[in-house]
Amino acid sequence: MYSKIFSLKFATLEQAKIGVSVLSEDIGGSIADSNIASLSILLDKTGTVTVTVRFDTLPEMDVFVKTKLGVLTRLKAAFALSDYDERSAVAVYLFDREAMMVS
Repeated sequence: MYSKIFSLKFATLEQAKIGVSVLSEDIGGSIADSNIASLSILLDKTGTVTVTVRFDTLPEMDVFVKTKLGVLTRLKAAFALSDYDERSAVAVYLFDREAMMVS
């Protein structure tokens, strides 16, 4: 599984909340179109947002980066981010407990 990880450090928690909303709508809205296998958008109390997007194939990840780079560019331009990091990784070990109903 191939992952793209974005880390955005906003000046304030309030700005980060706006950024999370934009990312959730834009990236979350393209889960099916981009064939995203897994998406996590995390916000910590310091205003750092971490987005992890996982794909089954490297070409799918490459297409996603090309098509969704615009939302990240807009956020960088709209807010004075104190730090921005983007990296790719391969999942070595991954566990997600699936939601299930117990009767």
